[in-house]
Amino acid sequence: MKWIQALLALLILCFPAKAAEDRVFIWTVVPQFSPTIVHRDWIPLLDALQQRTGYRFKLVPSDSFEFFEGGLLLGKFDFAYANPYQTLLAHRAQGYIPLVRDEQRRLTGILVVRKDSPLQRVDELAGQKIALAALNAFAVSLYMRALLTEKEGISFEPLYVGTHSNAYRQVLLGRTAACGGIYRTLNKESAAVRDNLRVIYEIPSTITHAVSAHPSVAVEVRKAVQRALLELSASEQGRRLLRAVFLPQPVAADYDRDYAPLQSLNLDSYVVLPD
Repeated sequence: MKWIQALLALLILCFPAKAAEDRVFIWTVVPQFSPTIVHRDWIPLLDALQQRTGYRFKLVPSDSFEFFEGGLLLGKFDFAYANPYQTLLAHRAQGYIPLVRDEQRRLTGILVVRKDSPLQRVDELAGQKIALAALNAFAVSLYMRALLTEKEGISFEPLYVGTHSNAYRQVLLGRTAACGGIYRTLNKESAAVRDNLRVIYEIPSTITHAVSAHPSVAVEVRKAVQRALLELSASEQGRRLLRAVFLPQPVAADYDRDYAPLQSLNLDSYVVLPD
């Protein structure tokens, strides 16, 4: 009987590890860019994580903020790369655990106009149409709308266009007077886009996006993914993969230290959650 009990104990110990090895973990990314670009930038990184951890990952690109936020708040994703306020909301709703963020870069929302636009000051945008990625896109929309309304005291017509890239192009095509963006997505655009836009307004910088894990993901899996992301920065090839997804200097993230303080911005009244 003792050997049977020992065998059962061994099977119980081995089962969770085996289940994690067999499981395909769903990974998604906030849709700052088109699914094609997200696939191009993230698949090489996920391949590297699979090689380093032994776990398998499936990228599910989000083609809209509604899809991304709806799935995140319902806990449908195992891992998610989300903006700071989405990280806060996901922690509230499902207990998502931030694993990694970028150490030095700060997230700075900007308003841009065409380079040849006569607009010079943010108050000149009163009554104008402004392109924004989505309602809850943090620095480019959520925080931006709050500041324009409460600090700058201007009203405007928002046009939600799905991604940062779409917003920049709305301005270039003359469909809106300005658009929200952030420096790192603007800098990733082609020279034809970047060189024909001009920044006229910045919002205060905040903490950056985080890679978070659903609490149902086993602790050993979360730790392995976190460790692998941090270790990638030790090689030039790894840094290249990390730069492509805006994690050039990854550090361990902590919800209470890094993201809970965002509650002081009092942005909940500007959040519109999916039905």
